[in-house]
Formats: sequence, structure tokens, C-alpha cells
Amino acid sequence: MGTKIILRLLIVAILWLGLGILKGVGKFNETLVAPAVLLTLIMVVGVVLEHLLHYQGDPFLLPTVQAIVTVGLVFLVRIRSDLAWRQFWWASLGLAVFYLLLWGIRDYRRLGRFQYLWGLAALILLVVTLIFGFASHGATSWIRVGPFTVEPEELVKVALLLFLASYLSEHEELLRVGTVQWGRLSLPDFRTLGPFLLMAAVSLGLLAAQKSLGTALVFYSLFVLLLYAVTNRLLYLGVAVPVFLATGWVGYLLFGHVQVRVAAWLNPWKDIAHGGYQIAQSLFAISGGGILGTGLGNGIGAFQVPEASTDFIFAVIAEELGFAGAMAVLCLFLIVVFRAFAVSMKTVDRFGQILTAGIGILIGTEALVILTGVTKLLPLTGLPLPWVSYGGSSMLVHFMLLGFLANVSHNSTVSTQLTSREREYAT
Repeated sequence: MGTKIILRLLIVAILWLGLGILKGVGKFNETLVAPAVLLTLIMVVGVVLEHLLHYQGDPFLLPTVQAIVTVGLVFLVRIRSDLAWRQFWWASLGLAVFYLLLWGIRDYRRLGRFQYLWGLAALILLVVTLIFGFASHGATSWIRVGPFTVEPEELVKVALLLFLASYLSEHEELLRVGTVQWGRLSLPDFRTLGPFLLMAAVSLGLLAAQKSLGTALVFYSLFVLLLYAVTNRLLYLGVAVPVFLATGWVGYLLFGHVQVRVAAWLNPWKDIAHGGYQIAQSLFAISGGGILGTGLGNGIGAFQVPEASTDFIFAVIAEELGFAGAMAVLCLFLIVVFRAFAVSMKTVDRFGQILTAGIGILIGTEALVILTGVTKLLPLTGLPLPWVSYGGSSMLVHFMLLGFLANVSHNSTVSTQLTSREREYAT
């Protein structure tokens, strides 16, 4: 209990210290006080609830994510206070959703019974987006629901993970060993592998039709890496790499905005006033930060880098907190991913193991794709950085994933303790 309180107090202190610094340099809006106080209260009340309800799960998952959220909120206040005001409310709602899933799901294994329902839900969300969505930055990823804009692709992540965890846990042995001999290779029959391939092909095809190639890349990585993690067969990786290269080349030929992004990736200085402007400004901001940064509120990237509140918020963080601050944020994401894998290894059932491993793979892949795009190691994808970039849909869905992760961790620990007590009683 003491460690949990210290961690939360430290996170709260970072939040209010950051807001205090921004107030000192004239970057703080007084309207942010109320949502910031609400978020602080939810953090404190959450620790008390965890103690009263005897939370037995991983103690570092939520504090690490709260630290990531805090950094994102402080920098959103620095960049655009109007968006920060909304993001504070989304973060508070996200924490409420987290606790609802943590304590509201009595047996997470029941979610695995709705295998094809989850797959159908994912496809329906993608079809609805394709038909009723509107384009932004070349991709049709958003739909309007009253006064709000929603990104259904975020919800697809949840449905897709539940489908994959259920399907792979049920067909794991056949996918690993195979039933059809083709030369020296033993492959699964179409009846076993078919639904998996169909789900992958249709969902990725719908994303390609929406021109949402960044999300398609993340989903493709999730399909391949999770399949490999479950079966431990290099064959699947060997097939996936050339398929990725071939489809990537086709996407480059078909979509003009992809060609622009690839050209900017290869040489942003050739067209620095237009196609290469965004990545060039990002590199200027990152390089200007040095080791310790220019100081919170003192950089120019918040004004110079386009989409600084969403796609390129990491560039602003790297400029004002420097290499040290940027690496600290990166380490926080690594902690979340590693803890997710640790939860997976300790989970007592196969569905929970695959689900938690999938969450770790998804978050790690998202962070990797986004950060390599901002630093020009890969072409830009236009994806938000989980828990950091502005976006209500992304914030809520990633807190949902964290809720599933914490729920599995808690219930697995409780089950292990009960089993140990039963053995002791039997002896």
C-alpha cells in the first residue's frame, strides 16, 4: 500500500509541477484547474479502492500509464489548452472505465466464448467507417456521432484482440503442428487456418480501402507476431515478410499520400516547404533539445511542427525535455510492454495468456511505429501515441486494454493463491 501511495503522489506532483511551470511562463489557462483536480481525485480514490478491494494484480501497470498520461497532459496544456481541457476529461473517463473493467468483469474467460461475435464486430465497425466515415489526412478513419467525432478503428483493436485470443487458444495445437504435409513442411488445413486468414485479409482490405495504412501496418504486425508467439513457428514469419513487402509496394503505387510520405521519409530536404516540411520541423525540434532540453514551455516545436498535439507530440517532448526526457518516456512504454508480457507468463489459462501478450504486442507496435515515424526511421503513419497524443477514442480504448490487462493479472494471482492454499490444506 505504501509503495502505491508514494507512486501516485509522485505522479500527482509531476502533474501539478508541470502545470505550475506552465503557469509561470504564461501557458496555463485557469479553466484547466477543475478537470485537473478531478483527475487528481480519481487517482487518489483509485489507490484507496485498490486497497479496500484487495487488488492483487501487477502493481506497476497503472502507475506507469498514469505517468505517461501526465506527461501527455502537461504537453497538451503547453501546446493547445483547449485540447488539453478535453483531454483531462477523457483521461478521467478513461480511468473510470479502467476501474469498471477491473472490478466489473468477474471471469474474463467468458469473453472467449464470443469468438466469432468479436470478429464480426470488428468487421462491422470497419465497414461502417468505410461507408459513413470522412477523410482526414488522406485516411477515412472518423465518423461523426452528434457533436463528437469517433475513430472506430480504436474499438476494432479491442474486438480484434478478443477474437485472436479466443481463436488462437482454441486452435493453438493444430496451428503449431499442422495436419497437411507439403514436402517437409507440416501445415494447418484450411479449416483451421482459414478463419484466421479470412479475418486478416478482410480487415486489412477494409483498412486499405479507407487508406488507413498506418493502422493496417499495426494490425498486420499484431496478426503475425501474435501467431508467431503462440505457435513459435518461423514459417509464419517467413511468409509474412514477403507478403508485407509486396502489399506495401502495391499500397505505394495506389495511394498518392503514401508516395508523398515515402518521399518525405527518403529526403525531406528536397521538398522542405511542402511534403517534407512536417518531418523536417520534427527533426529540427528534436535536435534542438540536446541532452536536457530547452525547458518546459521554452521550445519552438509546439508552434512550428504541424500536428504537434497528435502525430508529433513526441517531437515537442524531445525538444523541451531533451534526450533524457524522451528516453524516460520511451522507458515508460517499455515498462508497460514488459509488464504485459510478465502478466502473460504468470496467467493460469491460455486465453488470458494470449490476450495479455496481444495487448503488449499491440501497445509496443503502436509506440514503435509512431516514434520511428517522428524520428524519420520509418515513413509517417499518422497514428496517435497511446495515452499521450490528443484523442478521446484512443485514450478510452487504451484504458480499456489496460483494464483487461489488470483484470487478468488480478484474477490470475488470486487463482494461484487459492490453488496454493488448497494444496497446503490437502497436505
